[in-house]
Amino acid sequence: MPISSYDEKRNFKRMGADHPLQFRKEGSNETYHGICCNLSATGIMFTTENEITDGTELEINMTPQYSVVSPFEATVEVIRAQQNGAPGIYVIAGKITSIK
Repeated sequence: MPISSYDEKRNFKRMGADHPLQFRKEGSNETYHGICCNLSATGIMFTTENEITDGTELEINMTPQYSVVSPFEATVEVIRAQQNGAPGIYVIAGKITSIK
């Protein structure tokens, strides 16, 4: 399909990313790690070795390597969590509910 005929169905463009992030379940002090795949104004997708169920509230933190980019802290509701096909790797899609 040529790019000129592609009809974007999302309200906001996704920005590709390959950046480490940390997250924890809301109300927990235990921190987990993942890799951000993409980010938009209303959502995030990342991979992790931790199984997470749909509907879970997460607090996410990405601290950039370079000071020209601000840290990103948000609360996210998991809307889809599925195994990637690779054993022990999960793809998590979340809706950003608040940015701190």
